[in-house]
Amino acid sequence: MAASSASNTRLNEACSLLVQSPPGQTSQVYHDLRGILFDAESNAADKIDDAKLQAAAAVALQEYNTQQLVTATLDADASGSSANAVVICQAGQAPNQPSDAQAAPGVRRYIHPRLQKTFLFDHIKRTVSDVQDLEPADEEAEEQRKALEKALDEYVRDRYPDGVSSVFAVSSAPVHEAETLAESVQKAAESDASAPAENTAAVSADKEDKDDEPSAESDEAAADDKDDPVAAVEAAEAVESSSAAAPAAAAAPRVPVKTTYVLHHVGNRYNLSNFWSGRWRASYVVDVEARVLTASLGVHVHYFENGNVQLNASRPRTFSLTSSGAAAIANEVATLVAQHEDAWQAQLEQAYDQLAEHAFKALRRQLPLTRQKLDWDKVLNYKLGDQLARS
Repeated sequence: MAASSASNTRLNEACSLLVQSPPGQTSQVYHDLRGILFDAESNAADKIDDAKLQAAAAVALQEYNTQQLVTATLDADASGSSANAVVICQAGQAPNQPSDAQAAPGVRRYIHPRLQKTFLFDHIKRTVSDVQDLEPADEEAEEQRKALEKALDEYVRDRYPDGVSSVFAVSSAPVHEAETLAESVQKAAESDASAPAENTAAVSADKEDKDDEPSAESDEAAADDKDDPVAAVEAAEAVESSSAAAPAAAAAPRVPVKTTYVLHHVGNRYNLSNFWSGRWRASYVVDVEARVLTASLGVHVHYFENGNVQLNASRPRTFSLTSSGAAAIANEVATLVAQHEDAWQAQLEQAYDQLAEHAFKALRRQLPLTRQKLDWDKVLNYKLGDQLARS
């Protein structure tokens, strides 16, 4: 038990490091962690095999890929179209997921909204398989989604040479309406449970009319039920549950559906041969009914030549929308996205210019107290005491 607990602890720590992988370096981090975990000198009871490591890594990589907005491509053979990329995210998960017993670890089904397709994505191998057609969504929601998609695509093509964007329509029931529905169903069930079982009496009366002379076997079965209290209670509970469930299901009102639109775009730049990589992530949620745009930006840059320096920054913000109509809302959202990202980019550049000019220079003196550069070839000839006294 202690050895198993120790191996699980090591796996959890390794997966936490895997989730923190810099952009474009999950494979390197995975192989390094594998070399650390597979220590030849470790105890036999504490060893971690490949199957256990891959199962744990599948969960970690699914979290990493979803958070970092990695992309997947449906090629022409699979989609019947030219190569098209889509962002892997939580909003893009297909609603009908296979059970855990049927799905392989780290394999989930996602939606390609532009092509109206669904596909299986392997979070470990980052491969696409089993592409299927997607049923068309609500026409009004799809019209707004396509307008937002067109506006976002134009913006991303202009600003991010290798950027990928996706727009998803997410439908859900409002919380207060879902609670009202649950209360109405509960009240209907309670009222039906307290009322006499009229339907049951009617059914039994009809049966008596049809069967004027019941058989001896039915009489014996009824007598056995009367003599057996457990069977009698179970029969009564079954009748009450069936009579209460039918009116409750029939009286359940239809919950109105609320649609929000999730916009993602991501730009990746990998240059590992020159020891740097970076990723820009942007996520927006458009609530048309509330006329609110929620933004969340994130940038992660890694320099690792003779060192290890990372920039990991994020910025959330909320905007109000004033337009109406699918095209007008899409144009306003694209304008706000451009203004927001340009402003944050300028602030980042200004902050790091000040960091180089002020913060780093404040860490050390640029010149010694003599206000002159030190000639290290003549350092033994300096009369440091006299010069320090004159300074």
